[in-house]
Amino acid sequence: MPVYNGGIHLGEAIESILNQTFSDFELIIINDGSTDNSEQIILAFNDSRIKYIKNSANLRLIKTLNIGLDLAKGEFIARMDQDDIANPQRFSKQVSLLENNPEIGVCGTWFTVFGNGIEKILISHPENHDSIKIHLLGYCTIGHPTVMLRKSMLASQRYDDNYQAAEDYEFWVRLSINTKMYNIPESLLDYRMHTTNMTVLEDSTQTKTSDKIRREQLRRLNIEKTENEIVYCELLFTPKYVESISESELKKIIEFANKLERANEKKRIYENGILHLTFYKRLYYMFDKLETKSLFLVGYILLNRRELLRKRGIRFTLNLIMKTIASK
Repeated sequence: MPVYNGGIHLGEAIESILNQTFSDFELIIINDGSTDNSEQIILAFNDSRIKYIKNSANLRLIKTLNIGLDLAKGEFIARMDQDDIANPQRFSKQVSLLENNPEIGVCGTWFTVFGNGIEKILISHPENHDSIKIHLLGYCTIGHPTVMLRKSMLASQRYDDNYQAAEDYEFWVRLSINTKMYNIPESLLDYRMHTTNMTVLEDSTQTKTSDKIRREQLRRLNIEKTENEIVYCELLFTPKYVESISESELKKIIEFANKLERANEKKRIYENGILHLTFYKRLYYMFDKLETKSLFLVGYILLNRRELLRKRGIRFTLNLIMKTIASK
């Protein structure tokens, strides 16, 4: 647990870890040069499981995270933020999953966002490895403060200082190459939003770094920078709400999806069947958001993504063709 001026919520975060039903762990708390009362709050806890480390200066988050990875002695390493609240059964459920599935090296969970005047929101991520890996093309599919890692899988792997504000996103992309990943489909952490939350403070930096990570993944498929590639990745791989979309936009997105599938058939980085299903679900969703449906578009889809119409049946396709003709 890295700590930097987190006094206001720190006690609650520490208590949520100490109150885990799985009790055999060490809690490494690293004070990264705090200037508030964080140290007093940490030292007020009388629990032998707490290992308190104090950086000589403010090294910032990524270096502090790597210090924690170096110091950890356990078979598994869990992350925790200074302002969140872990469900009492979080550790027990993650340890059980990792012990029963030795091929899994990264285990996250769903989580609930709260605070900052918003209603509680459940954040659900893809569950199995292939789906997690594919959706990393669009966004960070493992909630950082929910994660538990298998130490033996890490070896010399550490967070990369070149990915400020999205170091976890890049870490999961890199780890996904050599180990399996899994998200427990249950909210086991309450993620607190507030004005001094790092997600809020570094939003602009996080966006730029995340775009860089998306482009690097596309380059692995030998797809060089193209116009709107990041927008298309977000539309295809994130559960992003779309109010409406034009025919020309959908056509470009379909072309991009086809390009990705052809590239992956050569590189075989992602599981083809799941990639195709992912595209189908999102394109099906966007098809329903079309502002208009022309005969030209129907013909284009029949040639390029006929499953969008096939799954709806012949009657739907014929009715759509008749409507587009009648609207002329």
